[in-house]
Amino acid sequence: MVFFCGSTSAGRTLTSNSLAVVFDLDGTLLDVEARHHHVYSSACRELGGVPLDRAEYWQLRRQRAGSPDILARSGITGDRYTAFETAFQAQIELPESLGFDVLFPDVIPLLAKVSAVHGCVLVAQRAAPVALQAQLAVLGVTPYFQAIETAPSHSEPAFQVKAGLIRKAVHSDMHGVVIGDTEADVMAATALRYQSIAVASGTRDRDILEQQEPDHLVDDLSGVEHALHLIGAL
Repeated sequence: MVFFCGSTSAGRTLTSNSLAVVFDLDGTLLDVEARHHHVYSSACRELGGVPLDRAEYWQLRRQRAGSPDILARSGITGDRYTAFETAFQAQIELPESLGFDVLFPDVIPLLAKVSAVHGCVLVAQRAAPVALQAQLAVLGVTPYFQAIETAPSHSEPAFQVKAGLIRKAVHSDMHGVVIGDTEADVMAATALRYQSIAVASGTRDRDILEQQEPDHLVDDLSGVEHALHLIGAL
């Protein structure tokens, strides 16, 4: 097992002749809806706002609504946006917040099938790698991955961060496929000349994902196995 933690990684890569199957974590394997709404609601109340209900909040997120729009609807004025973001980032990866996350159905059977044939890589945009490692261990998914790469979101576009993490874990001569729930996952696959499987059950609605023209677009993880069969990976 190899565990990478962003820029502190030893730089080892997958070098087998098998396909590199890259999984995004949040929104793809992990249902993070409850965690994000809980932390948003907590930070919102701290600043005197009135949180949106979970369904409305998550629908706005899935339609790529920005924080200013969501906060304005929650009664938070523009001068308090920075305070909200600070409070949100301080809480979103705390162990008690991560406890809200659950695996989507079909995760373990899918990982078992894919990892038996190919090298699996997990890519996560997280700022707390130790908390991530503990969470993955509790969820029981760590053994399925040959490499786990994580880094916080920076000023550079998300797809560039993800593509960079994948390059750390996968030898440049290997072919790969990226499985994720956002436009950044599809764009990272395109940048690397990998195939892409977009999953519409996470952070983005189907219409948002369609705009990026992924190689395969599935409703949820139950469709990923079929897509992998179509590209000859299973």
